[in-house]
Amino acid sequence: MPSWKFGKIRDRVLALFVIIVLGLTATVMLISGVLTRSLVTDLVAENAQALAHHQSEILSLWQRERMTYLRQLANSELLQTMDWEQIEPFLQQQMAEAPPYYLILFVAAPDGSYNTTLERSAGFVSDREYFGRVMAGETLITGPLLSRSTNQRVIIAATPIWNADRTTVQGVLGLSMDLEELMRVSRELLLSDQRSHFYLMDEDGYFIIHPDSDMIMNARVQDFVPEWDQLPRESGSISGEENGEGYRAFYQKLPDPSNWTVAVKVPVSYFTGPVNRLILLLLVAAIVGFVLVFWLGSWFASTITRPIVELNNVFRRGAAGDLTVRAEVTTKDEIGETGQAFNRMMETIGTMTFYDPLTGLPNRQHFITSLTNALESASTVILALVSIRDLPEIKTFVDRPILDALLVHLAGRLQSISTEQLVTGRLSEGEFGLIIPSNTNSVLQVIDRLDQLVAKPLSFDEKRLTVRLCGGISISVDRNLSADLLYQQAQAALYEAEHSGDEPLKLYNPSVHHALVERMRFQTEIRTGLEQGQFTVYYQPVVDLQTGRIAGKEALIRWNHPTRGLLNPSQFLPAVEQGGLVEQIGEFMLDQVCAQHEQWVKAGFDPGWVSVNVSAHHFRSPHFPAQLQSILKRYELPKGLLRIEITEEAMLKPTPEVLENFQSLREMGIYIAIDDFGTAYSSLHYLARYPMQALKIDKEFIDRVDKSSRMAGLVRSIIGMGINLSMEVVAEGVERQNQLELLQHMGCREAQGYLFSMPVPWQDYLEVQRGLAGRLASLLPV
Repeated sequence: MPSWKFGKIRDRVLALFVIIVLGLTATVMLISGVLTRSLVTDLVAENAQALAHHQSEILSLWQRERMTYLRQLANSELLQTMDWEQIEPFLQQQMAEAPPYYLILFVAAPDGSYNTTLERSAGFVSDREYFGRVMAGETLITGPLLSRSTNQRVIIAATPIWNADRTTVQGVLGLSMDLEELMRVSRELLLSDQRSHFYLMDEDGYFIIHPDSDMIMNARVQDFVPEWDQLPRESGSISGEENGEGYRAFYQKLPDPSNWTVAVKVPVSYFTGPVNRLILLLLVAAIVGFVLVFWLGSWFASTITRPIVELNNVFRRGAAGDLTVRAEVTTKDEIGETGQAFNRMMETIGTMTFYDPLTGLPNRQHFITSLTNALESASTVILALVSIRDLPEIKTFVDRPILDALLVHLAGRLQSISTEQLVTGRLSEGEFGLIIPSNTNSVLQVIDRLDQLVAKPLSFDEKRLTVRLCGGISISVDRNLSADLLYQQAQAALYEAEHSGDEPLKLYNPSVHHALVERMRFQTEIRTGLEQGQFTVYYQPVVDLQTGRIAGKEALIRWNHPTRGLLNPSQFLPAVEQGGLVEQIGEFMLDQVCAQHEQWVKAGFDPGWVSVNVSAHHFRSPHFPAQLQSILKRYELPKGLLRIEITEEAMLKPTPEVLENFQSLREMGIYIAIDDFGTAYSSLHYLARYPMQALKIDKEFIDRVDKSSRMAGLVRSIIGMGINLSMEVVAEGVERQNQLELLQHMGCREAQGYLFSMPVPWQDYLEVQRGLAGRLASLLPV
């Protein structure tokens, strides 16, 4: 065969088109067969429907003949006498001349008693449904019945016996007919296919004729065709499957009066048989056509698909993670260009997979692999981790290009610590790692330089950006220690250094690591507690010292721990802050407090205002105002009921976000108080700058106000300053009567503490409030 060369895939697609044309030719042949099948199927279906219609006409004619026969008998003078002695011989003669499927003739009196050609005084038929209709003047044929005289399955034809002037129905003439005759007639009307069946149903769907005699009178067509009652009543067809073979059933309703329906079920194979041979011939012709073009397909597969298959195998190996695989397709067309592009892509992916694109250092995956190799080749390995302190906060006010330049600068400083080729990697956004094998020269010098690097703030860029670093070191003392475990140990040391104010470089301490694991477990329990509703709200009343009434209350959180019992905030809030759960706890408290107060207000109680403590971190969040606004919209609360308490820490960093939050709360009408005033760095500048309405004197001052003149003077000064700034002053932790009297004398406006009430569960607060209101007159001096 001549060698055909195509320079472009387009030319090869042209060759493919030739094959497609041949395939379309075969498809046309197959479609012709399918269309022929459809045509023959429609023709057979029309014949079957016509057969059902023909059968319905025959059965209708048969019904009319039976009813005409009965009317002729009933209109005879003999029958009108209703004298059974005379009628019986006449009917016996009729039965002798009748077809074999005539079982009995009977005459019934108006009271339902009847005589038959087989038995006199056979009983009563007044309970039969047809009896009343015939006595009303109707001639009819019933559905299948069980004969009381012969105990056979029959149908009854019945007509009224009128008096001579046809004014009164004086009896019923009935004919009982065996269903076997109808079944015999139906078998004569079937199609030539022995698998086809004939059915006859009454108006309720009960089978009058069925191939299985057990179904007659016992089953309904609805049992097999649930949608029967929704089908068109006059005529139609349905499809289904029985015993693994498909079928079509055609039905036709008989004309009145019986409302019977005849149906013919035909197997699908009866439709498809005549056309299968034609389709087989067409398929043979198509196969011959495909053989003629087989040689063209072989050529196409050998010249076109081989390089595509090779590329596919290369792509599969690359997708499976083999970054060393390269394509060796050398053709000078689009396939060859694709192979070259794949090779360049794999080189780029290899670099991106193992190296950090910003610093060029090994990334976490490559670094851990290098650490594993170092542990296998050296007896002892030192792993050092270095990170930037407070990186999340730095990102809020430093542009991304400057931050990227800072990270590149830090990577360069770490690489310059040693003249040897130590593995330095970037493990996360602000975390770097350094692998120092024990066979490294001057190991102590490397660690000393690392200590010097993290000991001093790192200055960078013209804007004089200064950041602080911290580091953690772990040493492999066990040759079986895995890289992941050594990294976890270094992480524990780094975590300790981040939370240490005096030692920025820490060596791994197993006890510290154990404490860290316990802290993380405790934080997990906190998350579970939030999900399972283990946290609850307690309230402590705040008393107005001037009016002697309960002004409001402070909301305090408690944790009903499943094993440790009731926990105070001091026992779990540090873990909440370290685990980043502050905002979730804060949102929980705000939501619960508002829900409880809405419940009280709707019940007609006046619980007074309530203040909720919000952490500095939560308050500084840019989402806090919107979160608070959403909660307030959720509940119907009086304006001014909800107050917010923040510590001085929230004001130490007056960023634009903090100032915006203050402004947003002021616009929402939220009352803001400084909690624990005097325990942190207090600045009068903050009191003048921020829109505060109250300050709360910390319990530490109140504890000694009645024991130390200096402390009393300090408290007096704070109260005076608050009054001069038009701020409410609240004394926390009042426990003794003389403290209360002294605070009243100093002009303190409000107070709270154990002297009035301990914090109580929210369910008990209203009762405690009522009890305290009755005691305030005795507690507060006049």
